[in-house]
Amino acid sequence: MSILVPTSDKSQITQPQDSAGTPHDAAPHTARIVDLAVLVTGAPEDDVGIAYADSIASAFDGHMDVYLANHIPLPPLPMGPGSDAIAGMIVQKARTSGDEVEKRLRERLVRVSPPYELRRDDGLIGYLVTRIAALAGSCDLFVMAQDVSKSAAGKELLEAILFKAGSGVILVPTGLSPDAGMPKTILVGWRDTPECAHAIRAALPFLQRAQTVVLASVAEEGSSEQRGVEPMSDMARHLARHGVRVETRELPQWKRAWEGLAHEAEAIGADMIVIGAYGHSRVREFFLGGVTRAMLAEGSVPILLAH
Repeated sequence: MSILVPTSDKSQITQPQDSAGTPHDAAPHTARIVDLAVLVTGAPEDDVGIAYADSIASAFDGHMDVYLANHIPLPPLPMGPGSDAIAGMIVQKARTSGDEVEKRLRERLVRVSPPYELRRDDGLIGYLVTRIAALAGSCDLFVMAQDVSKSAAGKELLEAILFKAGSGVILVPTGLSPDAGMPKTILVGWRDTPECAHAIRAALPFLQRAQTVVLASVAEEGSSEQRGVEPMSDMARHLARHGVRVETRELPQWKRAWEGLAHEAEAIGADMIVIGAYGHSRVREFFLGGVTRAMLAEGSVPILLAH
């Protein structure tokens, strides 16, 4: 795939190098995803997450955990006669609905390629948050459909994975082709923060296997040193030593950094975007705030997030 002319005159391709700094062929792939988990809630969009997790787990010859979070939406009930009976009816209805979802899932999962395990929890959101955080701590990466992550319960579960477990998450757009497969072109949104470094670390198995990796920073006010250009070059060298052929780019200043990254992703034909998640309030803004909400609604490539 050809790369368009960089949007800035500061563009650099870093070749893999040996310890003496001499370029060499890419190192053998060493980073793998052996335990991949996918979150499902019974929503129609679940299948896009399953299909993507299927393709990724198959590519890495890994195992896939399918986690059914069956949320019981129990509202506050006034104390008094009959309240326990009403609560019991709500719980039973939710569990019956969960049984139907589980049955459909088992029928769907017979078509996946990698070995898998279906796990299910029924409960209030607090219980599900605790359970999914525990599972995320023992897997390499989580997958969930973007639209699932926009529901109230979905946002809580996403934040549990990112902030309680510290695990990476791939958000898969609803319109993604079921046979999208491994990303060939990856855009990494660079900021000199621990969150960005963690996202890059989580994405390393994909970066090593991609044909094109662009490490891009969106210009902010201040000098190159203040924008973190030198640390970006350090990260590029670090990735090169891991066998990743990476190009660094400084993008022009945008009113919203995400718009600049989205524009660059479209220009290079990115199959995946890698970015850091910067805090609970920032994540909520990422999903619900004006332009970013529109970008997610129209997004066509998976986004890998990590905190």
